[in-house]
Amino acid sequence: MLERALEFLGLEPGFSAEDLKSRFYLLSKKYHPDTGEFSNDFLFKELIEYRNVLHSYLEQKTFQKSDISRRSSVETKADYTVYKQARDIYDFAIHEYYKITDGNPIFLKGEENPALRKLRSSLELAKKGFEELILFYPNSIWIGDAKDTLQKIEVWFKEP
Repeated sequence: MLERALEFLGLEPGFSAEDLKSRFYLLSKKYHPDTGEFSNDFLFKELIEYRNVLHSYLEQKTFQKSDISRRSSVETKADYTVYKQARDIYDFAIHEYYKITDGNPIFLKGEENPALRKLRSSLELAKKGFEELILFYPNSIWIGDAKDTLQKIEVWFKEP
């Protein structure tokens, strides 16, 4: 999976966090279904998944090189990064949904509401991020908000 992620983002094996960040930024503009060249969100989701793979690889590499005193610092940065990514996806998705549906009734049936289908797709990504935080960083200070947000996300998937 690491090789595929490197290929997808066009990075070499010795890439840095800055390289990853700049490539992700460029490709996210290209693949985002709202602003990019493609209307389907498949490539954007794949981009996020591969970015997470490479980010985890960098964290693991950094973690292995650091001593015990630096490990807590790396873990703190890692849990915040996971939380921040999930939170940003969640906030953007909710904001876009309300922007699209301004003044329209909200139907919780996906077949009646194309904006809801799009929202649910984005919320799946946020949900994965929050679940990853809870699983891999159980002592994180961000756990409480992650759990609260997961409960809010579940509301959008309930069918009447």
